Amino acid sequence: MSKFDYLNFSEQQDAEAFMQKQKEHASLKRESLDDIPGKEIVHAVTSWIEGKFDEDWKNMCEVINSLPTPCLNIYCADYVTKEVLNGGFAQAFFNTSRDYIGAAAEGFRALGYAEPADIIEKALKIHFDSNKKVSGHGIEDFLAMSENSEYSGLDKEFSEVFDKDKFGKLAKRYIIKYKKYFGEE
Repeated sequence: MSKFDYLNFSEQQDAEAFMQKQKEHASLKRESLDDIPGKEIVHAVTSWIEGKFDEDWKNMCEVINSLPTPCLNIYCADYVTKEVLNGGFAQAFFNTSRDYIGAAAEGFRALGYAEPADIIEKALKIHFDSNKKVSGHGIEDFLAMSENSEYSGLDKEFSEVFDKDKFGKLAKRYIIKYKKYFGEE
C-alpha cells in the first residue's frame, strides 16, 4: 500500500506516520502480536507480508502463493476488501486474480465472518458466469466492466455489511490462534 492509499484505510491523518508504521511492521515480531490492538493488527500483519515483496512488487504472486493458509486468509480478505471498498467488485476483478478473490471469501469464512464471504461468492458467480477474463486489459475493458450493474448492488451490500472493527476483532482472535505463522521469531 502506498502513502496515498492510507486515507481510505487508515484512521491516521498523516501519510508519513502511516508509512513509518508500515515499515516498522515489516519486521513484525511474533511475540508482539498479543499487544497489537484489534484495529491495528491486520495492518501489522499485512505490512509484514508486504515487507517480503520486492520494491517493485514483481514477486507479489510468488510471495502470496508461498504463504501458509492463515496468512493467505488474512491477506486476501484485507486486500480484496480494500479493492471493493475503493472501487467496487469491478475494480477488484480488474486488479486482482479471481483466485485471490476466492481466497478472500475463504479467509472471511475462516474468521467466522460469513456475511462478506457470501457477498464475495455472489460476485464470483457473476464473474464466472460472464466467462470473461478481465485482469490485465486496458482502461476501456475496465470502464465496460465497471458499468456492469450486477456488481453495483453487491458493492453497496458489501460496504453496508463490512464492519472494520468486527473484522479487526475477528482477525486478532484468528491471528493469535495461528500465531506461529505470523511475524518473525
